[in-house]
Amino acid sequence: MPKTVLILGGTKGLGLALAWGAYYLKFNTIIAGRSVADDNVRATFPPDSGSLVLDLANPASCNNIAYLQSGPIDYIFWVAGILSRKPFGHFDIREMDQMTSIHLLGPLYALRLLHASLAYKQKHPYHLITIASTSSWRIRENESLYCALKAAKAAFTRNFARELVRDLPGSKVTLINPGGIKTGLLNGTGQDTSNFMDPKVVSRTIWNEVVSQKTPFHEVQILRNNEGSPNVSYGSRLPEMPFQE
Repeated sequence: MPKTVLILGGTKGLGLALAWGAYYLKFNTIIAGRSVADDNVRATFPPDSGSLVLDLANPASCNNIAYLQSGPIDYIFWVAGILSRKPFGHFDIREMDQMTSIHLLGPLYALRLLHASLAYKQKHPYHLITIASTSSWRIRENESLYCALKAAKAAFTRNFARELVRDLPGSKVTLINPGGIKTGLLNGTGQDTSNFMDPKVVSRTIWNEVVSQKTPFHEVQILRNNEGSPNVSYGSRLPEMPFQE
């Protein structure tokens, strides 16, 4: 039986590249995201992939995910995210709620239900792959909220790994912290992304790490070299300090 992959946030950027990677590996591919119903986005999906319409900006809508998917899931990718680069004091409550829901609450609502189904009903081990960011440990100008949410994703993933493997032996967790990727997150910011990494190349790097993983937990840093190629290293990083001492 081919394995099944669910990608939370798979309609654009790195998520879509990971969906194509799953398709090329001949896995059943399910894409979930806010833009699934958009005809222009749908046209870029792998031809025979499934899709789920989940508004990750509205965590309550993710309560239906366990009922929308059928059968066991082998890989769950947590990719969803948006970026708003500005001083923290310039955010309004709506913007803060939207970013927090898309990065964190929406996917966690969905994951909670999926985990309950896979661990307690189906007894089916699965592999969770969280796409956080080097921003989870680096200092970024005017990106306090974004960095905080990425750090929260990373912290949850490290802690949940213990729980997942304990409750569902045979499961695995991979935490990926990529650097700058040409995903469109920085469109309109004035940031030069010409030497950022190609999402297709990063996707291949991630899939190579995932399918070859032998240990229950694996953390990967994917920084970029000056010309935009991936620079892969392993293990966690200490957070950078805001000021030189």
